[in-house]
Amino acid sequence: MSSIQIDGSLGEGGGQVLRIALCLSALYKIPIKINNIRAGRPKPGLAAQHLKGVELLKDMCNAEVYGAHIGSTTLEFKPGQLNTDKKHTFFVDTGTAGCICLLAQVALPCALFLPKKDTVTLILKGGTNVPMGPHIEYFTEIFRPLLNKFGADFDFRVITRGYYPKGGGEVHLYIKPVHTLKAITLTDPGIPHEIVGWAYVAGVVHIREAHRMANDVKSVLTKGLNKSNIPLPPINIEVYKEDRSVTIGNGSGINVMCATTSGCVFGGSGLGSGRQEQVAPGIQAANEILDTILAESCVDEHAQDQLVILMALAKGTSKINLGSKKLTCHTETAIKVAELVLQQFNLQFKLCENRNDGSNNSYTLECEGCGYENKDIK
Repeated sequence: MSSIQIDGSLGEGGGQVLRIALCLSALYKIPIKINNIRAGRPKPGLAAQHLKGVELLKDMCNAEVYGAHIGSTTLEFKPGQLNTDKKHTFFVDTGTAGCICLLAQVALPCALFLPKKDTVTLILKGGTNVPMGPHIEYFTEIFRPLLNKFGADFDFRVITRGYYPKGGGEVHLYIKPVHTLKAITLTDPGIPHEIVGWAYVAGVVHIREAHRMANDVKSVLTKGLNKSNIPLPPINIEVYKEDRSVTIGNGSGINVMCATTSGCVFGGSGLGSGRQEQVAPGIQAANEILDTILAESCVDEHAQDQLVILMALAKGTSKINLGSKKLTCHTETAIKVAELVLQQFNLQFKLCENRNDGSNNSYTLECEGCGYENKDIK
């Protein structure tokens, strides 16, 4: 089979192109060649985190790989069979503060379909709470419940937390392979039922910073929801200082989760930098939650692009109400790459505009999934 050519500068031109393309390539045994890797970034080419993602998938599907080195702007990936030997544990260490959750994004779908009935373990080392990627709390408290709706799950242990610039975090994911993913329908956003959060400091950062972030969240959400006449649910933010035995370096941040009456769940995150932030972490996290509520969307903007690959693999038609939010650039990129790699299956995403009388128009993202099946599991 000839390789599918992919322009890495597509859309926002970041690591998203690489992650989606590699994952679908590995699952469907479709050779790919990616040029202009991360052309839209200040330092183009493969960074440590991306290179380790490539090596992880190479290990999982016995691929032949060319161009896998730091700074490479061209990569050829020729997948073999998904790992059929007795290997159940896969280990990767970025050696940097590279985002652990972005490594999980590239590996998790493949782990779900490995031809084995036993639990697959991913040991991932890097940054747990770093800029330019999901925080580990977002992955476990927001993405995981969404994955559950597709009929899949994982367990996890956070061994150590790692912050920028040192990294050194370690997370273990325990994934049970599935036969297939089921399509989801998320059309009713409901109203906020519960808001919980975690405000933390680590290393030399004083606990008052965590209290400040928690208070900012409560203040912004209370004011914003009251202004829009939306009932204010209980807001519980846990404030704590990380134990030095389970943290590397200094850091602070906050993660907030909102659950609605219809079973939707979405999140907001903020990260302290040690400098005077343009937007305080608590205010940023609260505004991300508030924006999703006011848009009457069933998912937050960070979940949009992460669900694309699951919708593409699922059996049946998935529908997600985005409310008044349009597709993010990351989501548009993910869709373009998925449609390109799976063009032989006629994969197509559709954004439907629903015209509402007297109020904002809303949008629904739909996809007839390819119904990928793990033949070893019934």
